[in-house]
Amino acid sequence: MTKVVKRAALLACTACLLTSASFAASPAKEARLAGVPNPIVTYDTYQAAAKTAGFAPLYLTKDAGYSCNYISLISKDTADLGFQKLGQTSTTVRVRTMPQKAAKGTKDISGVYSVTWKDQVIDGTTVSVAKISDNSYAAHWKVGDYLFSAQAENMSAAEFQSLLEDSLVDASTHYFVK
Repeated sequence: MTKVVKRAALLACTACLLTSASFAASPAKEARLAGVPNPIVTYDTYQAAAKTAGFAPLYLTKDAGYSCNYISLISKDTADLGFQKLGQTSTTVRVRTMPQKAAKGTKDISGVYSVTWKDQVIDGTTVSVAKISDNSYAAHWKVGDYLFSAQAENMSAAEFQSLLEDSLVDASTHYFVK
């Protein structure tokens, strides 16, 4: 009799586990069926992302010392590109570009919060810069009809400043003016 009771109890527990597992999976399946899209879509090439976005995002070139290792669009209107310093994979930079018409009143597309922003002028462009932590910095600015941001990890303040002055802000003022 105890073997039958143990077996029945084991079957009951197994049934409960399987039922609860299927209920736990239901919300994800419902969300997928309801058509809740992921706002971030990754791309294999810069050209594919630019074509979908309808603009050419700001880019760090190899002559600046970086290679692109991540390309995405957020809600089809914000390009988010990731770069690694050549020969130094721990040093990374994220660069975002967004047409101002898609910004809906926002001035900062960096996604960085709870920091102190300090304005400075680089080649006639006002750039807001913040220290996130030791060796981590962010900046955002506007040129023409576009908003930009950059975030760097494992970089000194002087390196980040140089990256802004010699590459990012400089390129944005040459290629994104009206």
